[in-house]
Order: sequence, then C-alpha cells, then structure tokens
Amino acid sequence: MEGIIFDIQKFALHDGPGIRTVVFLKGCSANCQWCCNPESIALQPQLGFDREKCEQHFNCVEVCTPNALTRVKNELQVNYDKCKLCRDCIPECPTDALEIFGYKSDVAAIMQEVLKDRAYYENSGGGITLSGGDPLFQFDFALEILKESKKENLNTCLETAGLGRREKFEQISPYVDHFLFDYKITENELHKKYVGVSNKPILSNLDFLAKHNADLVLRCIIVPGINDNHEHFSAIANLDRKYKSIRKIDIIPYHDYGRKKYKKLVKEYPLDIETVLEQRAEDWKNKLIDMGCINVQIEG
Repeated sequence: MEGIIFDIQKFALHDGPGIRTVVFLKGCSANCQWCCNPESIALQPQLGFDREKCEQHFNCVEVCTPNALTRVKNELQVNYDKCKLCRDCIPECPTDALEIFGYKSDVAAIMQEVLKDRAYYENSGGGITLSGGDPLFQFDFALEILKESKKENLNTCLETAGLGRREKFEQISPYVDHFLFDYKITENELHKKYVGVSNKPILSNLDFLAKHNADLVLRCIIVPGINDNHEHFSAIANLDRKYKSIRKIDIIPYHDYGRKKYKKLVKEYPLDIETVLEQRAEDWKNKLIDMGCINVQIEG
C-alpha cells in the first residue's frame, strides 16, 4: 500500500517513550494558524522555494520543461501552478533553495527504514511514531503501517489532532500503544476560528479513547492572546481529573518556527505573535500543577 509522507526522522526523543523513528504523513483536516509544518496540511506534494538561499545560478530554469521556473530581470521566478513536481530542478540547485515537500512511499519501504534501528528501540523502550499533518487523514495507510509494526513487536505511538469518525479510532486503537492527543482551544467558536474546525468531535474521540483505557498524553500548545487564559487551563485540569488514562500533559509553548516554511510555499503567516520565553512556559506549567495536575512537562 502506498501513501504520501514528507519526512522520516530518526533518534527522536520527544515523540513518545524512548528512542523513536517518526514517520511524517501528509494531510490534515485542521488548519491551525500556528502550524509549524504547513507543508503537512495538503495531501499532495508541493514545491517550496527559499528565495534567501537562491544565488541565481539558473541551472534549474534550463531543465524545467513545464516552464514553472523562469529568469526575470536576473531573478528566479516560480509559477507554482505550472509545476509538475517532476523534481528535475532539485539536483540542479547547488544551494538547496528548491525543495519538494512530500513523496510517495509504501509500507514495505517505510518498515525497512524503521527496522534498521530495532536495537535502539529495544534498549530504550522506543519504537515508531506516526505524525503529520495528522496520520488519520491517510487512515488506511497509517493503519497498515501500525499493523506491520505490531507484527514486528514494535512499540507504536500516534500523534493526532483527534479529528475523524469514531470508527477510525475504534479500528486503529488496538495497534497503538500511546496516543499523543492534541487539545488546542476550549471555546468552540475560537477553535473554529484558529483551528478551522469544531472541537466537538475531538472531545468525543478523546472521551472514547479514555474510556477504553488508551494510554494518553494530552498535548497542549499554548498561544499568547488566544488560549493562555484561565478557562482553558481549567479545562485542561478538568480533563486530567476526569480521565485517569491521561498519563501526562505536555505544554507546548508557541513558537513561530513555521514562518519561514510559509514563505517557501508563498503563504502569508497568519499570526503576529512572539515566540514564548522559557519563564512564561514555566508559569503555565506551575499554573496547571497548582490546579491539581501531577505530571506536567514542557515540550519545545
């Protein structure tokens, strides 16, 4: 079975227990305004162009048969609509200013890469993590990877925004050892504004997983001026009290590392907010601890 991924990251330490290999799948039903991986939202591969890296060699123009790349007034111009994603331009760029986000792969190729590091998983309690985007956007592909991983006795972890039909979580949960489950905004109208979808199905799916004793880490990105308020922190603490299967709460302080990727994709970065400093994140962590949350960590 084939799907579309955009990265495989090895020796990851913050995407589940132990040393892990993270497979990033393209496609997401949400559209978070603070997304640090905007190249993950669309399912199909995309051309990225870093103008700051470009030294105007124009080798790429000579090989671009769709004429998506042209030389105008001694500057490289990119017509994204004409790009056929043939990748001919990529090896011609000596400064790596051009990049294709996303490529097809199959389950066998992914498992071959993941299993190269089996010894590290066994020694550290690690394994494979599916991330994105949201892996459930390519549900059948993600499910097949997880099934093959369990055949190999690998520890499995799934990062998810919690979107999708209940049936998907029913089908996939037997093959997932740990869920890293996003909880973004409490107030539903604000959730629609900044995430692009309602949070009601997310809360419903969280309830299902928790009541079926799934191992859950609640991942809470905190964005100043959007969800750094008492209502949201109280809701996080209430979820922690309500669901005993929430093993940990990860506070993820807002950063704007995705801003440069938006430029590569010729997209305007939606927010004008400064990256959160360490002390502010510590204050958020302590606030949750004061509200009764026991295991709270800051993830950067």
